[in-house]
Amino acid sequence: MIGISGVARAGKDTLAKYLKSIIEREMKCDVEIVHLADKLKSDLDKLISCNFNFQVFSENDQEKQLMRPILVSYGEAMKKKWGKDVWMKKLHEEIKSRKNKKFFIIADARFDFEIDYIRDEFSGFSVHVSKINNEGVLISKPANDVEKENDPLAQEKCDIIHSWPEYQPDKMEECKAHAQMIWQMAKQQKGDQWKKTYN
Repeated sequence: MIGISGVARAGKDTLAKYLKSIIEREMKCDVEIVHLADKLKSDLDKLISCNFNFQVFSENDQEKQLMRPILVSYGEAMKKKWGKDVWMKKLHEEIKSRKNKKFFIIADARFDFEIDYIRDEFSGFSVHVSKINNEGVLISKPANDVEKENDPLAQEKCDIIHSWPEYQPDKMEECKAHAQMIWQMAKQQKGDQWKKTYN
């Protein structure tokens, strides 16, 4: 398992997509990208769709910005009620219930305890991503106070910290080189263990 950390719009899903392709080719196993936020979003889908007239899984930036505070508040309230790792435990249960063995990429590990969980429970590997401009200045910024407080803590726990440029839509293929480099570093640390698991 690989966990990907970083603030909103840092490129977590983009990295997950390219890592999936590389891992499937090299390890000859099925790879599934999962999100801790999917269960949270499913819980709120009816509320959002009935009151805002769009789906909670919307990719529209304005709609995402509108519902983000609701998702964050619900997620934090659930942690207070059921424990901080409630969403990791829900995902873990879902993964354990699967019949087919897969390599999982969690594309939204935003908290230090989620990075710990990936390492301790799945013998996983983690990477933190952020975007920089041409001068090397950080341009991915926290979307809210929860990210502002927790992203540095998650980054500290990650095995790799990686920055990359903000590629235009017609240049997205250039992300492959970044993903390949990250995969090589992950393989150095976890490759032998993963081969035993998936072969």
